[in-house]
Amino acid sequence: MKRKIAPALLALCCAAALTACSGNEDKFVSELKAAGFSNPGEPSTEKEKKSKKIGKRTVKSSEKIIEVVVRVKGCDLEMAKVSGQSGYWLDELHVNGQEPDWPGYPENLKRDQVVKLLADNTSKPTGFTACYKPNEA
Repeated sequence: MKRKIAPALLALCCAAALTACSGNEDKFVSELKAAGFSNPGEPSTEKEKKSKKIGKRTVKSSEKIIEVVVRVKGCDLEMAKVSGQSGYWLDELHVNGQEPDWPGYPENLKRDQVVKLLADNTSKPTGFTACYKPNEA
């Protein structure tokens, strides 16, 4: 009897974990849509593992990072957030297969704020002008 229950419990736990992940991904897509991004791509999840030495012990932890690409004015912006937490940030700008960093990009911007940031005269990462199309949606 125990041999039949263990695989069933394992399958049930795996299904519950997958449902929880997809639920957080769906919430992030909804969060981006609420911020005005009408075209979020398919969400993906990465797992970041961290270890920290505290005294003689090493404490290990992991975070799930959800990433979604949105297109604004011709530029593909990869937004990211920690699963289960509020707030998101620009993880990467995708330009011709390159992923230049954009230091100082503010977090939790709504679409209108992103459009304004793209159009202003602040410094932009290398390759930005290759993707920016002010007349595009």
